[in-house]
Amino acid sequence: MRRQQWLRLGIIGTLCAIALPLAVPPLAQAGQIIIRTYPHGHHRYPIYERRRPVREQVTVEFIALGDEWANVYVDGRRIMSAHNTNRRKRFTFREGAYELKITGIDYFDIWAEGYLDVGRDDTNIIVVRFSERGVRVSGDPYAWIPLETGRRSSRR
Repeated sequence: MRRQQWLRLGIIGTLCAIALPLAVPPLAQAGQIIIRTYPHGHHRYPIYERRRPVREQVTVEFIALGDEWANVYVDGRRIMSAHNTNRRKRFTFREGAYELKITGIDYFDIWAEGYLDVGRDDTNIIVVRFSERGVRVSGDPYAWIPLETGRRSSRR
């Protein structure tokens, strides 16, 4: 082969190496591969589809551990008071971030304060367990974003 042919082949190879990843979506971006199987058992070409679950609401369950009385405030509004018998309650939230404050019986006895970011991934149910010691989140562990780790009290 002559030098010009090698040069052309190199340029074509470089262009293919650049254009091929752009033409075929990577598997991480495709989200899901669907392979259609026909009755005779042979496979056709894979079809790449990008899917994000259409979800407007996420269920969040608050569970008060221990036997202390507590209050849960979301965006400054009290949504739950955990007393003797009602220690567990479910709510439905739209996707987004909410300011969450968990206090003792007194509003200024703050046990935990932070943000609850729901709808970050495909989790349908988030369980928030709380007590005087702190907050634990199941379902999406990154949904709870604490502002402070220490406990504040007006009685100090």
